[in-house]
Amino acid sequence: MVESLVWTSNHRLELCETEEPQIAAPDEVKIRIEMTGICGTDLAVITGKEEGIPGIIRGHEAVGTVVAIGSAVDRVKVGDRVVIDPNQSCGECYFCRKKQPHLCTGTDGKGMPIAGLNRNGTFTFFFITVQTFAHPIPDDMSWETAVMIEPLACVLHNFHEAEISPDDKVLVLGSGPMGLLCQMVSRSKAALTAATEINPYRLAAAREISDYALTPSQLNEGIVHEICSGRKFDLIIDTVGNQLETAEQWIERGGRIVPFGINAKYQYTFSPTKFVQNAIKIIGAGEYRYMFEEALQFAAGTPDLGKLVTRKVRLNQYEAAINELLGYDLNSMGEVRGETLKTVFAPWT
Repeated sequence: MVESLVWTSNHRLELCETEEPQIAAPDEVKIRIEMTGICGTDLAVITGKEEGIPGIIRGHEAVGTVVAIGSAVDRVKVGDRVVIDPNQSCGECYFCRKKQPHLCTGTDGKGMPIAGLNRNGTFTFFFITVQTFAHPIPDDMSWETAVMIEPLACVLHNFHEAEISPDDKVLVLGSGPMGLLCQMVSRSKAALTAATEINPYRLAAAREISDYALTPSQLNEGIVHEICSGRKFDLIIDTVGNQLETAEQWIERGGRIVPFGINAKYQYTFSPTKFVQNAIKIIGAGEYRYMFEEALQFAAGTPDLGKLVTRKVRLNQYEAAINELLGYDLNSMGEVRGETLKTVFAPWT
């Protein structure tokens, strides 16, 4: 038996004793979890913005060491350090056959199996997956850098879908871990990157990355025109999950808006005529596809990526860690009041 963080029928994340998973198929690998990031989707479930499936071990942003392999495994070996792709597309459904695994509906048509969402995840000590979804990481890459690769893959996918251009001026709304990753990627691909954030600690982090970092109240016509040389932004990414009104206000004609943050309770009303007449696109990117190799390359060239990990805690410290991330109020909108960027569970610490 091992300790795991399970979303229970009480609609709570709780530390439970669960069976240690074992290899059951020739192409499976068993991974000792070294680090798992606490994701915004996990916080969304805890705060009621998203539904969670009872009985599921949460967690999906994970890295670890291979400790056992099935008889048919040939991509990794025992002792390899790997990052886990939690989106286990079936390879058989209509979308997978069209090479759109990010839209996978599963072999039963009920949705793609995703670790930590609808199948057991990585807020635990060991994890089993098919070898296809375990990607080796370089020996010289820190665990802190490697644990950011899965969220980085998501960010890169959104930038690909938004067709980022070297001439674009980009605004990232929010400077949590995903917002800061967006800013890092934008700095490598766009002409200019601006960001917003209300938390002073995260705002300071954004100022280390972006060309401009402002509080939301500082966004006004004067500052936007100054930043964008008399125009507005070509691409705006909402990493908060409730900022589309702001995005619509500051998007240029012909621009693209990417909803990225997760908040199922948020509703947004817009005028289709305005979007048609101004050729503004809203881009829903979905889950990432074929992004891990690119994310590994980006991470290898961006050693500062690991600096986003500012807190490592044991599984039994989960309540304090999550309360800190949510400002000590589980009914809040998740405003971070403390001095932390990315918090990860390190179960063997």
